[in-house]
Amino acid sequence: MARIAWLIVFVCALGAWTGAQSASGQDQTVSTARAGDTVVNLFETLDPSSPIDGVRLDLPADWTVRAAHLLRYGTAPVPVRHRERRGGALLTTAAPFEGPHELVVQVHVGDPPGRYRWHLTPFTTTSAPTQDSLRMRTTDRLTRELRVEPASRPNGPNRALDLTDASAPLSLQVPPSLAPSQDRSFTVEFWVQTTGLDQVIFSSWTGDEATPYPLEFVTDPSGRLRYYTGRAGRHQALRSKKPVADGRWHHAAVLYDNAESRLHLMLDGTMADSAQVDALPAASGPLPVALGGRPSPSNRLGDTSDPSDAASAKRFTGRLDEVRIWPTARAASTIRRLRTRPFAGGASPNAEGPLRLSFDDDSAPEALDWAEGARLVSTDLSFRPPLHRLRAQTDGQSVTLRWAGATIEKGEFIVERSPDGTAFTSVERLSPTEAEASADEEQEFVYTDDNVPGNIVFYRVRHVSPGSTTERSTGTIKIGLGGEPAATNAVELIRNFPNPFREATTIAYRVKEAQPLTLTIWDLSGKRITTLTDGVQEPGYYEQTFTAGDLPSGTYFARLQTPQGIQSLRLVLLK
Repeated sequence: MARIAWLIVFVCALGAWTGAQSASGQDQTVSTARAGDTVVNLFETLDPSSPIDGVRLDLPADWTVRAAHLLRYGTAPVPVRHRERRGGALLTTAAPFEGPHELVVQVHVGDPPGRYRWHLTPFTTTSAPTQDSLRMRTTDRLTRELRVEPASRPNGPNRALDLTDASAPLSLQVPPSLAPSQDRSFTVEFWVQTTGLDQVIFSSWTGDEATPYPLEFVTDPSGRLRYYTGRAGRHQALRSKKPVADGRWHHAAVLYDNAESRLHLMLDGTMADSAQVDALPAASGPLPVALGGRPSPSNRLGDTSDPSDAASAKRFTGRLDEVRIWPTARAASTIRRLRTRPFAGGASPNAEGPLRLSFDDDSAPEALDWAEGARLVSTDLSFRPPLHRLRAQTDGQSVTLRWAGATIEKGEFIVERSPDGTAFTSVERLSPTEAEASADEEQEFVYTDDNVPGNIVFYRVRHVSPGSTTERSTGTIKIGLGGEPAATNAVELIRNFPNPFREATTIAYRVKEAQPLTLTIWDLSGKRITTLTDGVQEPGYYEQTFTAGDLPSGTYFARLQTPQGIQSLRLVLLK
């Protein structure tokens, strides 16, 4: 298809591997129901500065490689062979390669829950790739961590749509008043959980190049999320920076503001990509959409195109929840704040409300044309609002704790204490009726511990509902009885990677309490180069990418400013 050819020239903003540095590998967490039953994807971005013939993959005992995928610029497949060896595998290509490549290795996890490390070591060779002929670049060895957790039990009454065994995509007709188009603002958001690569999550495109379409969401071959729109052979794409095919729940949203004619892609509450509108089609009546693949051309009014492309599209193997199509451009801050909270609107769309697919009932949503094998399943994804804002005060002898949460009437709070922050014991069980009123539609809860052992103590609070395995909890707080509570940074500027960098670097930070912050880039002369983000951000982990463009080599600084102060990082640009 023409879109595939277009993808090959789509150059992603990948970081550089200079000497011993990898571009953007990340430690991962996966869940497994029992030992040896899970296949996971290991992700790594490779950018060798000189040609290599492959990499040696070292894995924990009993782990085996199922498949390996290598993609130049994250899009163009490069054939890669994997040969099993004790404790891992050798991954080789037919010819030496260099430059940015995305590596995805599907691994069968054979160990019980725990923390495990895996390693990648690049090598060159002048003969057949046997262990004796490899010239290992040990200084370039990469080490990543995979945390295997027991599978989470269903977290309360929430259910999701499982399409893994569906015989066909599920059909949905979006009414004209809500159908995304270039003529009006819109927002499409949903939750997704999958390990599938190169699959269509849901789409309004039949696969026919002549057919315009406003939306298609896919996991690409590198496991990233892509949003497509197109018309008459022209396609436009937005892409997430981090993989979504990691088996964990992710929230995705695309929003279009008709006033500024710009598309934005968000992932897990963070802006991932944006672009000026180029290929979004105009409105054309009701919009056929398919969940778990592409719609059949016969479902599109007046369409008689060949369905061969649509039939060849890889169907989605995973789960979806809370699919919403809004007739407005939702503010990014609103999406970020409300994505994990219960839906406040009614079941049916109105002038401002969305078309919403929720799967909590025993029966399938009436709007969907069901398919054999599609199931409604209990899930660990929860939309129950968390407890937060745990604070502590001391008079030197006792400790008073305060925390907040949305309206809570049943169950009980369990206050736990620890001398070291690891081993906690229960010190009190409280009824929510002891709450104090708050002005922001939340409740504030208070407890005073008059029997505090030692000079340093840690606290946390859990809420348990009757007849449910669901728990909500605060973070952990540390306090010293010799004076004021130990100071903690409400925002932590973690690091940037890679550093040094050639074209782009990603700056990571963690927000512990909702607050306004500004992240800017400065040069050595004190000139501000750009502002990466400016506004209120909710608690969570964030990444912002700084692209150097035409800037000269040299030292730059990332400056993170909050009401608590300023933190900075030194960035080294090498071209």
